[in-house]
Formats: sequence, structure tokens, C-alpha cells
Amino acid sequence: MPDVFTDAISKLVADCPGVSGAAFTDLDGEEIAIHPKARREELRLCAAYGGIALRRLNAAEERAGRRGVRTLVLHGSEGSLVTLKVGDEYQLVVSVSPETAPARVVTAARAAVETLEENL
Repeated sequence: MPDVFTDAISKLVADCPGVSGAAFTDLDGEEIAIHPKARREELRLCAAYGGIALRRLNAAEERAGRRGVRTLVLHGSEGSLVTLKVGDEYQLVVSVSPETAPARVVTAARAAVETLEENL
């Protein structure tokens, strides 16, 4: 039986140049689907902290009278992480190589989010 969640993130990693891994998790970093499996621990750790950041930034935005945060991009010396909220309780974390602009990945990641949300 096909796993729609694993298929969606595997397609994102395969089809989007510069993406080295992706994780679909809850906001605590608990794994639903991860690709590639060899990067499981790294991606789960990033997802755990990404979930904390999303929740805190979302709360700050709401206190300021604005709509919540849906996308978070972090740039580091070893690459970037793009974290997108999926529904109200989940997230998609995408690891991006240093040579790739994360903005190029966001559109493809949003398409994956649509697929994930349709299948929740």
C-alpha cells in the first residue's frame, strides 16, 4: 500500500535541486515521514526545534494582531532549513544545500504541503 506522505516528501527531495532531505512531523518533531532515512536523527532534531520556533513566532504574531506564521526560513553556514506549517498540528522541514537559495525551494515545498494537507 503506498504511503502518500512518504511519496510526497520523497518526490520533493528528488525533484527539487538543492534539497537534501525532508521531514513531515508533528510540531514536536515526531516523525510521520522522512526522506532519506539516513538523515532521520538530524531531520527530527531540526523538526523539534522548528516546531518550537513556529509556535513561539505564531504566538507573537497573534499577540501583535497579525495572522500566524506559516513559513520559516533559517540560513546557516552549512545550508538552510525551510519549515512550513501543515494544517494546525504538523510541519514540513526541508534541508537545503548551501549553494541553493531557499526561496527556490519554497514553491515546491508549498506544493508538497498541499498534498500532505489533502491527505490528513
